[in-house]
Amino acid sequence: MHAEPASERVGRLVALNAVLTVVARHSNLLLPRPFEELAGAVGRFAAFQLLAVVFPEPEGGLRAYAVFRGDALAAAPFGARQPAPAALFRRVFAEGEPFSCDDTRAGDALAEMGASAGCLSYVALPVRAAPPGAQPGHPAARSGPAGAGGFGCPIIAALVVGYGDAGAAASAPIPLLEEIADALGAGLDRSLRVVAGEREAAERLLRIRELEEQHRNLLDNAPLIIFRLDPESGELSFLNRHAERLLGVPVAEALRTPGFLGEAHADPEGVMCFEDAVARAKLGAPSASYEARLRRRGGDAITARGTVYPLVSDRGRVVAIEGVLADVSTEHAARTRLIQVDRLSTLGTLAAGVAHEINNPAAFILLGLDMLDRLLRGPNVRMEGSAASSASELVKELRDSIKRIVDIVRDLKLFASPPQPEGSRRTLTDANRTVESALSLTRGQIIERAQIVKNLSEVPPILMDDGRLGQVIVNLLVNAAQAIQKPSSKHEARDQTVTVETRSDGETVEIVVSDTGAGIAEENLPRIWAPFFTTKGPEVGTGLGLSISREIIERAGGQITAESPVPGRVPPGGARFIISLPAAGRTDEATPSVSPVPRLVSKRVRVLVVEDEASLARALSDQLGRVHEVALAPSADAAMGMLAGGQRFDVVLCDLRMPGMSGDVFYTRIRESDPVLAQGFIFMTGVGFGADVERFLASSGRPLLEKPFSAEDALSAIAEVVSANSAPRAEARDSSR
Repeated sequence: MHAEPASERVGRLVALNAVLTVVARHSNLLLPRPFEELAGAVGRFAAFQLLAVVFPEPEGGLRAYAVFRGDALAAAPFGARQPAPAALFRRVFAEGEPFSCDDTRAGDALAEMGASAGCLSYVALPVRAAPPGAQPGHPAARSGPAGAGGFGCPIIAALVVGYGDAGAAASAPIPLLEEIADALGAGLDRSLRVVAGEREAAERLLRIRELEEQHRNLLDNAPLIIFRLDPESGELSFLNRHAERLLGVPVAEALRTPGFLGEAHADPEGVMCFEDAVARAKLGAPSASYEARLRRRGGDAITARGTVYPLVSDRGRVVAIEGVLADVSTEHAARTRLIQVDRLSTLGTLAAGVAHEINNPAAFILLGLDMLDRLLRGPNVRMEGSAASSASELVKELRDSIKRIVDIVRDLKLFASPPQPEGSRRTLTDANRTVESALSLTRGQIIERAQIVKNLSEVPPILMDDGRLGQVIVNLLVNAAQAIQKPSSKHEARDQTVTVETRSDGETVEIVVSDTGAGIAEENLPRIWAPFFTTKGPEVGTGLGLSISREIIERAGGQITAESPVPGRVPPGGARFIISLPAAGRTDEATPSVSPVPRLVSKRVRVLVVEDEASLARALSDQLGRVHEVALAPSADAAMGMLAGGQRFDVVLCDLRMPGMSGDVFYTRIRESDPVLAQGFIFMTGVGFGADVERFLASSGRPLLEKPFSAEDALSAIAEVVSANSAPRAEARDSSR
């Protein structure tokens, strides 16, 4: 071996020192500036057209970091993937030996590093990783077999030096370039780890940003108002986008508005609940949920359920206050309607009881007045002309007063009758009769504020549940009365009117309710049909009346509209509501109503009166006893005993509601034991409404006398039953002979 000249050894050491200085200075050589600095250091000792470091990729090919040398250093595609020439890959990475290409035009050129880039020849030298524990810049060990399978350090890259002339690679300073490649091993190994770490960090950061975006999208699109408050000041530090959609206030504006969420609560009670929950959260204590109304910019208030809670650190410190406000307007509306339904159900039960308690004595009084009138007209009573006239007039006025009481009780059916289920058969309803009933119920509220004007035309019947129509008209009449300010004198009341009209063109029936009150503000007119919208205080109304009224009318195939001010009124004012419903046609399917009992005269028959009210039973016995043979039973059990004892009757006049065995149970037992007698039943009741009563009467098919009724009504009913049953009973007697 020839000894290396001292000058060459010094030059080689200087070159290696320059390269190692760059390696030591930069933690990552695979960046443009450090790599250009490295190329500059190498170029001072070994001329080249191109300097590159290429790394094998797990999925094949090479990743190249290259710099061209010209008047200035210029980066080629930096960090780009390149296809790997098979000969280079095998020689450098498999065998661990240098590879030389004398003419890139003949093949084995690196893409974008060949003749087109001014590189006509190149050499590629293996770069080995630093041994474990080696310092940066420490040459990699070259002992032992090369390659991944040898005992030397693994090959991690190839140092590529390109030349502008073909064949120039043959005279390349291979020993110097190999030492430079060995010196680069530790730095490139470290650079790979840095790049891998940066890539992993970038991927994690990207994933974090994706998760943050997903989290923000989730928060912004959740159907909730989600907020965060500063635990010291209590001001907003975060508000999701759904709050902007729900409240109509931009998030940026809300965040810079002091006390925004407190001001968003529409009622003092809601503000108190919110502030109390925040105060408790500042102390680290949770609070119970609450419900409150929230203002909406440019819209109606909504009902929200709020929950406020603290975020507490491991050390027990409150670091934030968070909360949610959920829109529960629909739930609140449903709950309120259930309460209304429950109240109506309770009212129906009370009305049934009141009707029963009023109608029983009213029936006795009415029968007693008939008896008194008959006695006063009898031959044994003599009175002066004026006295007789006064007595007769007094009896008539008493009878009219009792009938008025009875009419009012019957009008309670408007609210006591349950609504018909969807798809059920509806009844032919007289609109004028329903208007009269509604007026009788609301008269007291109207006359203290205004005069009542009725313009009821003859109109065809309509097909719907009359109880629901009455509910709508009562609601409109009450609203009309409340729209008129309570006057200070009767004279002022005479100047105000509530007018009810009915009219029809044969196809539709219109019911018009108008008033001379304050009217409806123009901006509120489109909103009056919305649930819970009201300009009244909570002690006056819930804001559900018109919403429910429109639903009832539309379900019946009609429509309801509002006008304010009333067209043509001078001065302008008042409000007018028009209900338009289709008139019932011949083909409409309706539930037949009970026909009046015809006035018939019958032969004398045996009648059993089953009535627990003793005074009413005696009055019936006295009145019916003029024509028929009458027996009394104070209860259904007593009547069963009389029948079991062998007594026979042609007609049974039976109360429906009695202590112990009720009238319907009594009838059911008689129908099973004596079907012929069951055909002679006539029911009496002070409560002619209610789902159970209506179902029973429909299934039994027996006539009904609603208390109070006159003696003539009872006699006519008996005559009809006797006439209807006479033929079947005759056939039954003939067949038994």
